[in-house]
Amino acid sequence: MFDHLKKLYSQKGFFIIKNVLKDSEINELNNEIGIANNVDKYFDKKGQIRRIERIFDKGENLYNLNLRIVELLKKIFEESFTIFKDKFNAKPPGGEGFFAHYDGIFEFKDNNLIKRKGWYEYTDIFVNILIALDSCSKENGTIEISNIHNDSFENLLLNTKQDGTPDLLEAIEKSLIFESIELAAGDVVIFSNQCPHRSKKNYSSSSRRTLYYTYTPEKFGSFYEKYFFDKKNSKNTKSKSLSGEI
Repeated sequence: MFDHLKKLYSQKGFFIIKNVLKDSEINELNNEIGIANNVDKYFDKKGQIRRIERIFDKGENLYNLNLRIVELLKKIFEESFTIFKDKFNAKPPGGEGFFAHYDGIFEFKDNNLIKRKGWYEYTDIFVNILIALDSCSKENGTIEISNIHNDSFENLLLNTKQDGTPDLLEAIEKSLIFESIELAAGDVVIFSNQCPHRSKKNYSSSSRRTLYYTYTPEKFGSFYEKYFFDKKNSKNTKSKSLSGEI
């Protein structure tokens, strides 16, 4: 199984694993997310919670979930990983989506106004894990992913708007084929940050909640605290969340 998943990742840059979490585990995670302290919260234009960051260790079940993911990644990729960044996404009814983008392919100005290379300021391998806490469908704005663009930061940057966000140029987006990732609650999609991805508005009557973690090879060190420090102190004015949010 793991050899097959590693091959899929090499070929396409993404794959789905079904039934990773049970309903009872999802309920426990949602409870911990709801009462988490010492986190960074973002709200939409209507004042509804849209994202919570620095969440992965704010409860026993959240903490254990990260350990399970690290163990899973080691089985698939045959090396150890450590968490780089984390967020809980709550897309409420009517919640907006995200422009097509790569993760981490942007430039930002640090607190000394020095231009930095997005995530690649830290290392150059990033594996994303999206965990469905609700069913994810076209109606509620599930993630849509296109096959990996396996290239350097500098070359991929040319495909973006180069405006401080990782958003793709319209012509690049139109040239791609995106797969709508249908997930049941408890399913997981693992994908490269170099896979273009996007999502549309939630047209359903219920929320579409996910956990979205990113991991880097442990051999390069841990950049979790540094990433969030730099994000907080970034002088980018286009998008403080550095996310490609619509």
